[in-house]
Amino acid sequence: MLPSHFSLRHFLFGPRAFAALGLSLVLAACSTGGGRGPDHAPADDSWRTLQVLHTNDFHGRFLPTSVDGELVGGSAVLAAWFDSARVRFDGPTILVSAGDVFQGTAVSNLSWGAAAVDLYNRKGYDAAALGNHEFDWGLDTLQARMVESRFPWLAANVVDSLTGMPPTWMEPWTLIERDGVRIGVVGIALSQTPSIVMAGRTGTLRFGDEAEAIDRGVAHFRSLNVDFVVVTAHVGAICEVAGDANGTQPTAPSLGCSGYLVDILERVQHPPDLVVGGHSHLRNLFEVNGIPVMQNPAYSRGVSMTHLARQVGGPVQVTYRAILPPLAGTVDPDTAVARVVEGWLTQVRPILERPVAVFTDSLTNAERRPVENPAGNLLADAQRVATDAQVGLVNNGSLRRSLPEGPVTYGDLYEFQPFQNELVRIEGDGAWLRQVLEFGLTDNGAPWIHIAGIQVEVDSSAARGNRVQRILWAGGGPEDGSEILDRDLISIGTTEFLATGGDGFTLLTEGVVHRVGIVDVDALIDWLTTLPSPITPPAVGRWIRR
Repeated sequence: MLPSHFSLRHFLFGPRAFAALGLSLVLAACSTGGGRGPDHAPADDSWRTLQVLHTNDFHGRFLPTSVDGELVGGSAVLAAWFDSARVRFDGPTILVSAGDVFQGTAVSNLSWGAAAVDLYNRKGYDAAALGNHEFDWGLDTLQARMVESRFPWLAANVVDSLTGMPPTWMEPWTLIERDGVRIGVVGIALSQTPSIVMAGRTGTLRFGDEAEAIDRGVAHFRSLNVDFVVVTAHVGAICEVAGDANGTQPTAPSLGCSGYLVDILERVQHPPDLVVGGHSHLRNLFEVNGIPVMQNPAYSRGVSMTHLARQVGGPVQVTYRAILPPLAGTVDPDTAVARVVEGWLTQVRPILERPVAVFTDSLTNAERRPVENPAGNLLADAQRVATDAQVGLVNNGSLRRSLPEGPVTYGDLYEFQPFQNELVRIEGDGAWLRQVLEFGLTDNGAPWIHIAGIQVEVDSSAARGNRVQRILWAGGGPEDGSEILDRDLISIGTTEFLATGGDGFTLLTEGVVHRVGIVDVDALIDWLTTLPSPITPPAVGRWIRR
């Protein structure tokens, strides 16, 4: 979940303009980065060069994604794209992830992340930061995936609260030596991780301050006189203008950037040479206090490429950096990796391809902006009915993709909300419901949650705590239109994640919880089967902002 104070106005790049370009042409442009670029490094040994390739928020997307009619990403395409980029650079290359590798598709989830680790091993990753979704299945599963990984998972700001020391099965940073170049890579996990994953999934781990951990890691590597220091962090920013809106300017800077990653880097005392980020799923290409920052759109729709150079004893120069779409049409997909993907898909394809419903229109929540939309309303309706509750409540982060017009399959619905959260019914009163709804509003009074069974009138100009003016019944019963009073008894249907205080909803822990024995995706499928086909997406109008 993104903090409520963020103001979202961003653009995902459109790769159509790149379709006619081969990867060789895109990479040839690297020599235009300015300064003494690594493609033109001097022949003497006094210069060190490095290419950093970085992905983030892969979320188990093993197959290419269609963006503006072009296929982008997917494991087989990425493997070939990485190999081509390595070959074309005159110097060593490292490949790092900024986290959230596992959770997101049925193939990845039904293998508990093993498929994702298998494919990351084959793509040659050198290191990965721990994202919050790496903890979704608990520490035992995470440690099992780490054992299978041929690369280290990093989190310099995580310690075991019982010992005050980093866990023995996790590393804070790693030193990579390649072609005579020494690179320190520091990993950072999001400090709010325990509050945005299921309660108990992080065990006794304590997530500390990110800036302090960066300073420790950078100082450590500077003392070793490494050539470059890179931070990979599962932390991101939001920029008012993402840059490269039409896919023709991969080096375009992002403008008006703010958010948690910016706040962290403004406090850093020992600046690294590069920070690659994740978590907010948005294009970031900017600087904070001279530190270059990169983040890609999620689901392998972009790969950041940064070229660094320095003369021994001198400052590091950024000679080129860009966020490039790994277009399927620019490389020949890696056939060995494609066979591995097919092997994993074969195990679940009969489940994924089962048709479930037909929609008259698409339902989109791709940007996960704080705004009411039919996709969120649909999910809230399903959870209200499945839990036999009066009110349905869904956090915006539950919706992970859009649903298309026309037929949708089990696989589509699984990716729509892939967390396999058990649903619960929570009982409280009207005053408690009002507080919950207040918490679900952003600073400017926009809804960051989706609701069912009620209509809420909001005064966006009022002080926080007083913005919810009236709550009216709107569940299709005879009481519709009447106001819910503070003393009224209320039941909310939602996920166990929220019921245990996830996304900061600690208010929900004050209610009386009843388990209903069904998980989110099954509840959605059950609800869809009760609706007339083809299904018209639910209308908006549940939030009335004054």
